[in-house]
Amino acid sequence: LFILGIIIFFSIHLVPISPLKNVLTNLLGENKYKGLFSLISLIGLLTIIYGFNHADIYLVWNSVTYSKEIALALMPISTILLAASNMQTNIKRILKHPMLIGIIIWSFVHLLANGDLRSIILFASFGLYSLINIIFSKKNSTTNEINNYSSIKDFIAVVIGLIAYMLIILFHNHIAGVAIVFSFI
Repeated sequence: LFILGIIIFFSIHLVPISPLKNVLTNLLGENKYKGLFSLISLIGLLTIIYGFNHADIYLVWNSVTYSKEIALALMPISTILLAASNMQTNIKRILKHPMLIGIIIWSFVHLLANGDLRSIILFASFGLYSLINIIFSKKNSTTNEINNYSSIKDFIAVVIGLIAYMLIILFHNHIAGVAIVFSFI
């Protein structure tokens, strides 16, 4: 089920960077396409979560030395990039793909910290998908936009990203079953 969920989730997420998106949008209309996309994504995500939680754990490698410290250092960058991707920021204007870059960072640090097969498959899938999306995305081309956005929006993205990071640290044990820093909470 875990592998099936990954196939479903990433197959539908590859549609927007393929010619199939235009075919489906013309056939279904924009709203029905988005609804179908969302439904299939949700089914894939729920299948990944269920399958991951029920998959056997096979250790392939031990976590990298200082992987926890590396994750603590890089994850704030990931959450800031994720926050910036949902706003009109200079970060987004310059990087073009802050969400995908944030996911690559998230994948990388989690691959360093988790050497079991199911984690390797999960985090490598997200990282590989993000790389493929960056390479083939039409947004990857240079833009003529030279206007800067207000630095306030960048500041807000940083603050939101850092708040999200702190919440992830505090609740990581409840989210992923692994306490990060505050194991007494």
